Amino acid sequence: MITNGGFVVVGVFFTNRRFAEWVHLKAPAIVLSRSSLPVAEGSSANYTVKLSVQPTGSVKVRVSRGNGAITVNKAGGTAGASQDLTFTTSGAGIWSTGQTITVAAVQDTNVVSGDVTVSHTTVNADTADEYDSASRNLTVTVTDDDGEMVVSSTTLTVAEGSSGTYNVKLKGQPASGQVVVVRVSSGDDGAVKVNKTGGTAAAHQDLTFTNSNWNTNQVVTLTGEQDDDADNESVTITHAVRDAQTTANEFDGASDVTLTAAVTDDESVEVRVSATSLTVTEAAGSGRTAT
Repeated sequence: MITNGGFVVVGVFFTNRRFAEWVHLKAPAIVLSRSSLPVAEGSSANYTVKLSVQPTGSVKVRVSRGNGAITVNKAGGTAGASQDLTFTTSGAGIWSTGQTITVAAVQDTNVVSGDVTVSHTTVNADTADEYDSASRNLTVTVTDDDGEMVVSSTTLTVAEGSSGTYNVKLKGQPASGQVVVVRVSSGDDGAVKVNKTGGTAAAHQDLTFTNSNWNTNQVVTLTGEQDDDADNESVTITHAVRDAQTTANEFDGASDVTLTAAVTDDESVEVRVSATSLTVTEAAGSGRTAT
């Protein structure tokens, strides 16, 4: 019976949405515990698969990944491109109990995040007729952990008039023919100047990384500038991807990495006295002189 805004089935009221869900669950279908699954690169996550209604015989569901960014596995299986799940009418593998699938995001050196479709399709030759050609997809969102630069230190102490070095490289590999330009900038070039191999000390330097040298350290030199005061100083050195000069678009918007340069001053504080002794004549009439 249809009512205003819903349905009544066997004395139970359903909203339109719940009725649609009820119809789906009562029809032969593959049921997933999730419709999407986020997985960080190098990590894994689980979901379950079961059937909506009891089959008249065994049902085999093939779980297949969309590409090599992930692997799929089942209990007692070996991670790979696909897994077969068998559901039965009773006992082990019963249709109503979810079977666990583990999705692992493969660790790689590229810097691409994205979605991968995992398909769930019945193998008709090994499946009860009412479940023939049943299918259901799940979207796996892989979050890449590359794409940022690696700075070998978070702090560096240099004496005024002297220098110190550290290294910079990328964490992920840009595609062939693409470049990533990282600008290293001094927050106060009057206190600290920046240099690179073959460069000239200045307020900033640009480091260029390619598909072939992305994981090779490039040396950055910081020099404490000479001044006349006796103050120690702290200067922030910022490492930022230059989007306009970087052709590897996946690096655009990468987070800046900072280093703190502590400059130790080499001046000493002195108190200077203009004379080592002073003669003072007492007021007239006292007849005494102090030295």
